[in-house]
Amino acid sequence: MKNFKIIAFAIVACVIAVSCVKDDAENNSTGAYIVGFKNSQSSYIYTDEDTDPVQVTEPIDLVGGSNGTTSNRDITIPFSVDPSSTATAGTDYTINASGSLTLEAGADFVLLPITINPTALPGNDPKTIVIHLGQASSGATVADDKKTITITIAKCASDLAGTYSLVVTRVDDGVVSTFPSEVLTELSLGVYETSTTGPYNDLVDDGAPRNGFIFKDVCQSIQVDEQNLGDYYSNLVEGDENAGSVNLDVNGEVASITINYSIRGFSSGVARRYFTAVYTKL
Repeated sequence: MKNFKIIAFAIVACVIAVSCVKDDAENNSTGAYIVGFKNSQSSYIYTDEDTDPVQVTEPIDLVGGSNGTTSNRDITIPFSVDPSSTATAGTDYTINASGSLTLEAGADFVLLPITINPTALPGNDPKTIVIHLGQASSGATVADDKKTITITIAKCASDLAGTYSLVVTRVDDGVVSTFPSEVLTELSLGVYETSTTGPYNDLVDDGAPRNGFIFKDVCQSIQVDEQNLGDYYSNLVEGDENAGSVNLDVNGEVASITINYSIRGFSSGVARRYFTAVYTKL
């Protein structure tokens, strides 16, 4: 951890001159402009009390190209909904755009607007909207890892806040970290903040705003969106499509939570480290 912290401070210095975050490192180019969804997955949770349609937006970013400058021409980005989507267009949701979006000259993002109808959603049965980006205009390229977003919409309750006994296992080397009093804090419906990330419970000592990471409970399935470690370091924390689950006891109360996630961006040793965290309710 000590070496990691020193590296992190060097990265901060680098950010002053040129961004060292994932998008630039992986997608920057001196040629074509590169665009793509900001997130590969997203979720929106509602309850029976949500009766009015809700508009949400998903950003499509200019993530690299032409030495980091914005385009001096409009970029048209077509999109389509994949047939694998389980949500019904026109009933569960409506995309408020007609097949394409325009990233205007000088802009670094454009928003895809979607209206969700919570009253149409069945209880505890998440639906998905899978959206692909097509070939952009003006010589722009859609980044391979940012072509698709899976949006989950659901109506379900969530009550995970509380204190847990936590055991975190690093998958590649088997090292175990234990935290006897891990607190999960609810930020909004179905959205929670942990108290630690991997083996780290001291990120705030270096100036990070938090030690933990943010995750979502989507009808007892866990989602960990890509985020910076501690909301501070350039290292990225994220879960995969099956990031974990909530385990209930015979009375329907939370017994434990399992979350599978990774931290990547280390400059020494294993660049991407995978963890399994098991939270047992106290």
